[in-house]
Amino acid sequence: MYAYIGNACAVSGAAMATPKWFQVQRPCPAVANTGNTPVRCSSLPSGGPPPEQPIRRSANYQPNSWNYASVESLAAGGGKGDRNLADLSSFDELKFRVRHLLLQEMELLPKLRVIDTVQRLGVAYHFDEEISATLNSVSMEGQDVHHMDDAHLMTLIFRLLRQDNSPTSSELLLQSLKDGTGNFKNTLRKDAGGLLSVYEASHLAFEGEDLLDEARVFSTEALRELVPSMHPHLRSAVDNVLAVPLHWTAPRLQARWFIDHYAARDAEADQVMLHFAKLDFNNVQKLHQQELSRISRWWRNADLNKNLPFARDRLMECFYFATGVAWEPSLAACREVVAKAFALIVVLDDIYDIYGTLDELAAFTDAIERWEATASELLPEYMKAIYFTIFNFSNEMAEHIQRTDGCDVRFLLKKAWHDLCKAFLLEAKWHYSNYKPTLQEYLDNGWVSVSGPLMLLHAFPTLNKGITQKSIQQLEIYPKLVQMVSKIIRLCNDSATHSEELKRGDAPSSIAIYMFENRATESDARKAMRDLTMETWKLVNQDVSNNNQYPPSFANACVNMARISHCIYQGGDGLSAPDDGKKMEISELFLEPLKLDHDSGRY
Repeated sequence: MYAYIGNACAVSGAAMATPKWFQVQRPCPAVANTGNTPVRCSSLPSGGPPPEQPIRRSANYQPNSWNYASVESLAAGGGKGDRNLADLSSFDELKFRVRHLLLQEMELLPKLRVIDTVQRLGVAYHFDEEISATLNSVSMEGQDVHHMDDAHLMTLIFRLLRQDNSPTSSELLLQSLKDGTGNFKNTLRKDAGGLLSVYEASHLAFEGEDLLDEARVFSTEALRELVPSMHPHLRSAVDNVLAVPLHWTAPRLQARWFIDHYAARDAEADQVMLHFAKLDFNNVQKLHQQELSRISRWWRNADLNKNLPFARDRLMECFYFATGVAWEPSLAACREVVAKAFALIVVLDDIYDIYGTLDELAAFTDAIERWEATASELLPEYMKAIYFTIFNFSNEMAEHIQRTDGCDVRFLLKKAWHDLCKAFLLEAKWHYSNYKPTLQEYLDNGWVSVSGPLMLLHAFPTLNKGITQKSIQQLEIYPKLVQMVSKIIRLCNDSATHSEELKRGDAPSSIAIYMFENRATESDARKAMRDLTMETWKLVNQDVSNNNQYPPSFANACVNMARISHCIYQGGDGLSAPDDGKKMEISELFLEPLKLDHDSGRY
């Protein structure tokens, strides 16, 4: 079994058969040099002495790992797995039985555990009304003295209510966590289940909730002390949650991992919920395969690799990211837009970060600002294809929104691309001039250059029916939630890419700048950036809970974008240099259906 979160995601050293959707990796001819040796990449004009050519850098990125033709074939039934009529006909029956389980009378803790399990299995979206009705009937204040002393129950209530944006108070956790002397209870130190619940709840903290900060530190230390003596099944759960806490994990990734983890409980697992979750996972996976097929054809038709062989081809990884933002069947339009935008951003980033000269980058930024088909005339030949692909992609989206909702989003999408290019250009200027920005300067630009605002502004019109011109205009000044989520993405990205960027001599990351400004070690700088990430998450939590200016679907997409960033950059750069574990993760999410147990007597 593969653990999806953290360094536990590893593939054994044994040789594996290469699935048909993996490509044989070969060095790209244009970047086959080693190290940071410059390569000359400009074409020569005909006639006359050749002008001196600019020196181009190379990042030597690994080639694309995926065979798009095989991926596209999955949408036509080329995928393998257990999908027969009996499975499909049992879906509604199993759904009815899970709903009955959610509605039946039982004690509070078992009832909340059912809700928690349904959410972790990834099927809660089928039962939003039932879950909301139950949570609306629960309050932290309404618990009796016995319940108030139960750390597991109280922190579970707190977490479920807060993630539902219901009224909560961290102070009401005090009795369950601390004794009369103000110390954490000794009994809690040996309660692994209670500690896990405390740890998970602590990551939904708001700014100023000191008790939750203390609880996070205490539960982390206590869990690590208990790990050696734990049963392997419990240890796997603890390893995962300590690497990336539940609140910071993309829901679809969590569901894939938890289905396997829950199934391993054997007699303790509810087989109805488990089988329903497997069927639902496979059904949703099939929809994702159909979307992948369409997006892959669009990407191959764009044929950007022909003109930009130095740039990363990461369409599958970008779809993985987009599914982390919005995975539900009803959000296909959002997934497609985010995946396409991100794939284009990756290529554009390589132009600004690695390949282009300052004059070329300034010309491209000006062309994006003009946003006209004729603007490409002043661009170098290699830039024209990416300019037209970006221009056509966003214009086609704007035309669709105009037809369906009567709103003009063209200016908003153009602004997002121009802001991104300006942020990229500033970082390029820093690099070429050897300028060392302050940490504040870097972060003020970095939350834009990490591309979160661009993807979220493209996502917004796809998430909300009945959008208005007023709601579109409100996004012209990026909301605080977009800024804070993008800051988290930047910090996650820097954590994974710092070492390689240092080797290439790129402009400094937040880690390098902190080290320089504070004469700190890399270890101290990483800890400081983790602390900053935690503080930024508190602002995100509070903004989502207290601010109703965002439609819930958009707020959820924002939070999910921060979550998938933790996952794609956990343990390494899963975008630029996806390892075998990350590739297997993508395969199991999108290409390999779950095996089903057809012994109906078990259910």
